[in-house]
Amino acid sequence: MRVSYRWLKELVEIAETPQQLGDRFTNVGLAVDALENSGNDAIFELDVATNRPDCLSHLGVAREVAAIYGSALRPPKFQLRESEKRAADVFSISISDPDLCARYCGRYIAGVKIGPSPEWLKARLELLGVRSINNVADVTNYVMLELGQPLHAFDADTLAGQQIIVRRADFDEKLTTLDGVERKLNPSMLVIADAKRTVAVAGVMGGGETEISASTGNVLLESANFDALSIRKTSRALGLATEASYRFERGADIEMARFACDRAAALIQELAGGTILRDLIDVYPRPRTPVTATLRRNKIGAFLGASVDDAIVDGIFERLAFKSKHTHEGWSVEVPSHRVDIGREEDLLDEIARHHGFDKFPATLPKWSGYGSSLPSESDERFLRNRLAAAGYSEIIPMAFSDESTERKFRPQIEPVRLTNPMAEDEAVLRTSLVPSILRAIQWNAYHGIRDVQLYELGKVYRNGGENRSLIIAATGALRPKGVHEAEREFGFYDLKGDVEDLLHAFNVKLQSGVDSLPAYYHPGRAVGLGDLLVFGELHRDYVRDYKLKHRVYMAEFDVQLLFESRAPRSIEAVPRFPSIRRDFSLLLNKAVKYADVEQAVRAVAIPQLIEIEPFDRLERGPFPESKYALAISLTYQSPDRTLTDDEVEVFDKRILDSLRQRLGAELRQ
Repeated sequence: MRVSYRWLKELVEIAETPQQLGDRFTNVGLAVDALENSGNDAIFELDVATNRPDCLSHLGVAREVAAIYGSALRPPKFQLRESEKRAADVFSISISDPDLCARYCGRYIAGVKIGPSPEWLKARLELLGVRSINNVADVTNYVMLELGQPLHAFDADTLAGQQIIVRRADFDEKLTTLDGVERKLNPSMLVIADAKRTVAVAGVMGGGETEISASTGNVLLESANFDALSIRKTSRALGLATEASYRFERGADIEMARFACDRAAALIQELAGGTILRDLIDVYPRPRTPVTATLRRNKIGAFLGASVDDAIVDGIFERLAFKSKHTHEGWSVEVPSHRVDIGREEDLLDEIARHHGFDKFPATLPKWSGYGSSLPSESDERFLRNRLAAAGYSEIIPMAFSDESTERKFRPQIEPVRLTNPMAEDEAVLRTSLVPSILRAIQWNAYHGIRDVQLYELGKVYRNGGENRSLIIAATGALRPKGVHEAEREFGFYDLKGDVEDLLHAFNVKLQSGVDSLPAYYHPGRAVGLGDLLVFGELHRDYVRDYKLKHRVYMAEFDVQLLFESRAPRSIEAVPRFPSIRRDFSLLLNKAVKYADVEQAVRAVAIPQLIEIEPFDRLERGPFPESKYALAISLTYQSPDRTLTDDEVEVFDKRILDSLRQRLGAELRQ
């Protein structure tokens, strides 16, 4: 909100410069976004919080200044010159829905002369970003900026039946507003109507048929108070935000309606002439009951971190125009009508903190006698993240929202959870897979020139009415960049396989059998599924093209809960006390024989002292028949309770070689 320094000085005594006043504003929670000099004035751009509608006017900001300096507030003074004729004899006002319109005040001004505003009024409005229209319309805008109460002026002669009815709109009712747009209304919206039709959208914008024009002679001035939630919904539904709706939807001061109406009527009479009919028409079906909040003395120290003397608290309440009285425990405070944000003890504590000074409260932590504990899976997840970071992967944390078409593309068999009030059309459902999120991250990096990435996400997916904790890792581009001594190497399937095996080994998970069917977004023949635990492989080229990626993408998806639950217990063995013995053999085998067959034949002998078998060389060609190949294996023997003798080992060797000859036709190469 733009605030004039000169205008503030008319309402309250200010001894400091605009820059010093700006610092004061910041200290009491009114953030100054900008301060600009304009001729002989200075304009503050204030960021007013949504719970402080009382500061959406110069009088409201001046009230804060008065509280800061302890100065007296000088509300605008004016004199009403009314005729003998009563306004109620000419015009009537009724409210059919008092829940949405708590008060409606009207002033009838006869015989006005519409024309341009005086220069002082034009200059003040334009300095604050408001375009000058005519003397009557400018007065309504001026008073709104001055007092925070939105007003509207009707051409009284265009109102059928000389009456105003505040009611809900009818089905399919339409109104062409002042901006020339025809708007379709519905019964959830409050409107201002005459005897025949709707003439304004209450609290938002007036209608074009009843606006002030050069031919206007009689004016009906409206000053009302509307339900904040109703105005907010109407403004959003119509896509129509105005200065009036901005104030009403945050909560206007109901007691200001009458004063503002009189203030505007006096100014209109001064600038446009005319006669103000006697008595303001004030329809106020449910007069406001003052709000009272209590403050306990011991809560000041407990809530703010330090106690404050009673005299200081009394002074703050007095400067804020709060009517307070002492009680046994502290204070009982009657809140003025303009402070719609005050209703409980914590609100009063906030006022004390603001005006006593936040810097006067020490930065201390509250006392805590309990203890904290991690979630059951926290240690496992930390270990998992550390393992992935060590493997070169960076974590992403995207939002859990997605669009249905994308989710159907990756998980067509799952019905996504739809959001009741989505933030955007492409964020209308909760994700059923982590794949789209990580592909968008890879795509974003590629668009910004980063093609070599290794990413992972540990997050939730929402399926079948519940949520599952999942892990996805993905990589694309080069695993090793080109250097002086080596060429560039692309990330490949076996690099991903190695990372997957590392995670499984780290959690001591025994591999399950593969699955026949894999998700369609994996490349056929280049992906592996291991039960419900995980699936990994290369992304199908069609999906790579959809995301406009030039390189192959490799992914692995884990069910995190199943990963943690599938962990087998680890056994710890003592360091052997006795030496091991290693024997190497070079075998001639038929080319149809696999190493797995060799290992199975060796293990079949069931020698407890055989602790390791390892292949270490293979020859496809040599001084042997072409139908055979040479395989060198290493056997390691060890006993936990004694040193093995050469004779014992020779017996073991003979039994193993016999098994290889009988099962596989193996020969010992000389």
